[in-house]
Amino acid sequence: MRILAQDFTITGTAELPQAEPSEREYLLSAPAMDQWLSCEARISKWRFNAPDLLLRLVLRDGVYDAFVSLPAAAAPPDHLFGARVRLTGIVTFTPALGRVMFVPDVKQFKLLEPGTENVFDTPLVTISQVRQQQIKVGQCVRVRGNVLGSTTENVLHLREGSAAIRIQTQLPWKNTDKPHVAVSTGDVIEVVGFQIAHDGSLMSGFDLEECHLRVTGKAEVPQPVTSALKDIASGNYTAELVETRGRLITLQQVQLEHGEWRTTMLLESEGSKLPVALHTQGRPALDTIKTDDDMLVRGLVEPGNAVDLRQIRLLGADAVKSLGLSSTVRARQLWLWVASILAVVLIFSGWIVALQKSNRIKTEVAAQLEERVTERTAALSQAQTELTRALDQERELSELKSRFVTMVSHEFRTPLGIIMSAVELLQHYSDRLPDDEKQRQLQEIQSSTKHMGSLMEQVLVLGRVEAGKLTCKPVPLAIAYFAERIIDEIQSITNRKCPITLQTEGEITNANADESLLRHILGNLVTNAVKYSPIGSAVVLRIHCSGGQIVFDVIDHGIGIPKKDRARLFEAFHRCSNVGDTPGTGLGLVIVKRCVDLHGGTLEVRSEADHGSTFTVSLPIGS
Repeated sequence: MRILAQDFTITGTAELPQAEPSEREYLLSAPAMDQWLSCEARISKWRFNAPDLLLRLVLRDGVYDAFVSLPAAAAPPDHLFGARVRLTGIVTFTPALGRVMFVPDVKQFKLLEPGTENVFDTPLVTISQVRQQQIKVGQCVRVRGNVLGSTTENVLHLREGSAAIRIQTQLPWKNTDKPHVAVSTGDVIEVVGFQIAHDGSLMSGFDLEECHLRVTGKAEVPQPVTSALKDIASGNYTAELVETRGRLITLQQVQLEHGEWRTTMLLESEGSKLPVALHTQGRPALDTIKTDDDMLVRGLVEPGNAVDLRQIRLLGADAVKSLGLSSTVRARQLWLWVASILAVVLIFSGWIVALQKSNRIKTEVAAQLEERVTERTAALSQAQTELTRALDQERELSELKSRFVTMVSHEFRTPLGIIMSAVELLQHYSDRLPDDEKQRQLQEIQSSTKHMGSLMEQVLVLGRVEAGKLTCKPVPLAIAYFAERIIDEIQSITNRKCPITLQTEGEITNANADESLLRHILGNLVTNAVKYSPIGSAVVLRIHCSGGQIVFDVIDHGIGIPKKDRARLFEAFHRCSNVGDTPGTGLGLVIVKRCVDLHGGTLEVRSEADHGSTFTVSLPIGS
């Protein structure tokens, strides 16, 4: 609480109260404001502007500023740098410096230990001694080292021998300090600074703070230390210039103020992860870098603290390089491809066995019917009817088998051929193929395997539906957001062959629906619309609510459906006569129809050959 005095009267004199000794942490706290306190500190810099002496104080736990009011025409003491003093005064606030200690009289300024006339007369120690914390907290020391680089205007990394430290130059007073001495990588410099404990820990992120520096020579540009990423992450190379490699997990680029960009990458190697950061003016050209690439990076290791994790700070965009797809990812993909092929073979084998068993059962039924015709002439008409029905089922099964074999032969032979060809090329000519050709062959294998996986997914889904194992479990679903996700996935899968537009009419009510079944419905309808439309032709997914129903219209301007094919549109493995060489299984619309039926909804088709198609799905909002 403060009192604004309009007038005051001096009634006498008394001794000043005993001031409470304080550290920086308390001096910055709310209870310290306007209190009569004292502190012991060393002076790192000063400025005399009669009658005030402005001091930068180094305490055990940080840096603090103070004003000392000197008598008129008085001069400050000599040799203030590094001097140990005791100050007693009032904690107050100034707009220019923030929280400071105001010492009202030179009597409250006690010189406990004189400083040096020349800053660089400070005792010389090695960087290794500083790194290993062999000097006292708050002690002023001088080190000599080679500049590894600078991450910000006030932060430098130095190396001497095999040891490196991270220093912070003096923080300026507003509009009063001269610019820092300009240094560059490879300069040999002398640094005079203080080791300060923050929050009880010596390692606050800087080995020395409030540093003066001067350039004493020039050496060769320092080379980075090559190290494993896990050793850097464990803290073995803090402050060093390092070169390491790892698999790229994530990459983010964020625009900051004044045209600055921050690029953050997360690398992983041998189970250890480490962030890598790059700050540039303008967005760096890193478009060729992709997730799961093996990255080679070079930069300065910054220690972790309460705010930031340990990280590598790159000194430029040229300090990061992609070495291509990580060998770990490549091996994992190869195992997935092999497993997928084996799964396809096993599934087809089981399917064929099931068909053979079904044929055998049908044949046995037919034989029994024939025996009954012979033995029971009186029931000839009924037996003939049953036999005819069995023969129809046999023909239908045979036709289904024929269509399935045709589909398998057409849809799997091509990708299997592509995979075999690519594997043979990589197996026999890997050492002679350029990297871009190897990458193209691997992408061919990946694309073909994904295609076969998609085909098998449709076969498995249809099998579950026919077996009654696929049920509808509605949950509340944000329909518009769900549709946007489906469109984004299809755009990516189809390489944006056709623009897909989402149109919503009126207020779209969140409905209860089975997310998996609805994904099959919209995914197959929109994918077919893109597949059977010319490149660039518009596809529209329109959603609106009507009479307690949520209605989805999928509209395209593609090849349409011939009239003669509409009656068999929802038969398994049946494909329209005008599809030509466009790949497909004939299962997509069958799955759509079954999923709509499980929701208790309806499916309508309006189409003309060469004039596009419109599929309308209506589902109960509370299904």
